[in-house]
Amino acid sequence: MARQQILTREEPSPPWLWALIDEGVLYRPVGSAPVMHDQLSHLVERSRWPHITIQVVPYAAGGHSGLSGAFIIADFAAEPSIVYVADAAGSRVAEDAPTLSRVALRFEALRSESLPKSASRDLIAKVAKERWTS
Repeated sequence: MARQQILTREEPSPPWLWALIDEGVLYRPVGSAPVMHDQLSHLVERSRWPHITIQVVPYAAGGHSGLSGAFIIADFAAEPSIVYVADAAGSRVAEDAPTLSRVALRFEALRSESLPKSASRDLIAKVAKERWTS
């Protein structure tokens, strides 16, 4: 919860957040139905903020490159970019240009397969209501 405060700060301006999530996570129970409903509803509300984009990579994308592991790209105005990469073998932080380039290309490929922002928000809200409301 403390880490989320960065998204609501006024000074310095909050960072831009762009999250790509696989459609499967909308249906996979990681808590009770009320918890899942509340978590998805939270994503819907936060996706309305101008500096937050949440996009769903749909089932129709098939076996996309995001299935090989999670990653985070952090771009800074005055510092070099870094990436955090997690897979079955563990996780690591990298700053080298070849790794940054590969991860950035994977991000762009996933983003091209993802639903637009508003369609993603609509799908998340629909699943929250239909799947996680008793």
